[in-house]
Amino acid sequence: MSEEVMVVRRADLSPYIDGHELGLIVDAEPILEVINDRHLFLPRDVAEVSPEYKQIIPYVIVRHGSSYFLLQRTSKQTEARLHHKLSLGIGGHINPDTPELLDGLWKELDEEVHIEGDYELTFAGILNDDTTEVGRVHLGAVFMLEAESLDVRVLETEKMTGTWTSREELTAKREAMETWSALVFDRLIAT
Repeated sequence: MSEEVMVVRRADLSPYIDGHELGLIVDAEPILEVINDRHLFLPRDVAEVSPEYKQIIPYVIVRHGSSYFLLQRTSKQTEARLHHKLSLGIGGHINPDTPELLDGLWKELDEEVHIEGDYELTFAGILNDDTTEVGRVHLGAVFMLEAESLDVRVLETEKMTGTWTSREELTAKREAMETWSALVFDRLIAT
């Protein structure tokens, strides 16, 4: 049986994402409402090839002051198109066992990283990229996590590594980032 993932019909999102084919939409509270009110679950193998739906992916940027937790994906990662790419975001598909966006976000964080101490989580915007085959079937809900300490470590070490990186170092590494990370960098970090 195929994994089921959270999706929203593109038609329900069109009023908010049309005209934003590539980029980060920061005034996106109405999109969160559509996600929360109109999502459903489809088999992942169907969702991956069905552009009439957008798979919803929580995408959490971890920051401590002016440093960012930068991940590098390994070839053991499920998504081959992201192998060896640099990523600012922690996240993944939402399944029926965590049927709400924030539930899925917490599950992904708990699976992928350990964050010591308190932190603050704020919604930053919606990522959309209709310019690529992968992007046409995914929509990212971006959150900024401000960590209290630098004690953050990757739990899925076979799938990725992580290191704290300054804003200046990120500028030099931008070209090696996956598309979503480059968009987040340009809109939220570089400015």
